[in-house]
Amino acid sequence: MSSFFHLQGLARCFAAVAASASAAPAFAMPTLHCQVGQAGEVLSVDVRPGANPYDFKAVDIRGNFRFRAVVIGDERTIEYIKLYTYYQTRQQPVLMHQVKYLAPAMPGVGRTVPLTGVVQLFSPRLGREIQYSCTLVEAGT
Repeated sequence: MSSFFHLQGLARCFAAVAASASAAPAFAMPTLHCQVGQAGEVLSVDVRPGANPYDFKAVDIRGNFRFRAVVIGDERTIEYIKLYTYYQTRQQPVLMHQVKYLAPAMPGVGRTVPLTGVVQLFSPRLGREIQYSCTLVEAGT
């Protein structure tokens, strides 16, 4: 009897997914979703594509680091993604790590595309650790 309810539930899920897929626009704006962790706290950073790399701002991470994601492209194509990690000194942020992803795969409807895996970095000052992981998701998922 329980397998019947399970199959009935699956049928409803498939129907809901099919209905939402047919109602979705041909191209939904992708979003870069990053989880950034430092000293036991995790911050979500979501970035949508844009045309000007100078429009993307760095995010403060507990006063110890700054994280900046630049996503250049539009709803159809991402030209590149650059990720920057800075450690904070008394005077200014200092670039610690930069990575560039050229033309990453675009997420399909209801899909995600893992981009970075888990990246662990250590600041030269006091050896503080920061971790991040980024995934491309279709907007609304």
